[in-house]
Amino acid sequence: MSQLFFILNAPPLSFTKTSLYERKTKLNDSAPFIKSIADSFFLSNQFRKNLFLYYCTSFQGKPYVITFDGSKLRYLGPSFFSAAHLLLRAKYHLINPNSQSGKLTPGLSVLEQNSDWIFEKHKNDKIVLVVSSSEDKEEFSEEKARKNNVFAYGFEKLPLSTKSETMHLRQLEVDEQVILTNYLLESA
Repeated sequence: MSQLFFILNAPPLSFTKTSLYERKTKLNDSAPFIKSIADSFFLSNQFRKNLFLYYCTSFQGKPYVITFDGSKLRYLGPSFFSAAHLLLRAKYHLINPNSQSGKLTPGLSVLEQNSDWIFEKHKNDKIVLVVSSSEDKEEFSEEKARKNNVFAYGFEKLPLSTKSETMHLRQLEVDEQVILTNYLLESA
């Protein structure tokens, strides 16, 4: 299978290791995006080495892109907490890159960039904007999934200069959108 790229437009990195395990902590905004990391790489109990994931976020008001390169990535399991710990490692790297907790694992990198950098990098690719629709109809097809390799989630729109196509899904969380995309890509 060819190289796939997923772009997630996620909320700011605001959780901590302590808050991650507290029952009262509400990760409502971040949770579907964190879960999407593991859901992107694990399908049918196999790790997708052909996937490159861009996690667009911010920390202390600065934009960052955290990249997950499936061909080199280590220490990611299929659970929510595994993905959350990799994000925490990236956050600690921003705070103190020389600390043991800020040491990045293979396949994980942090760039002080925003999503425009990604779209410029993929300007020659046709990017599929996956959005939720309040209508019941589903316009996401296997044919559309097969002929594209760059999928963007959590964006309202893409830059005008970007060649894009929009696929509408019934009202779904971003992690469910990723799972459906993976399912359609695997069946392709």
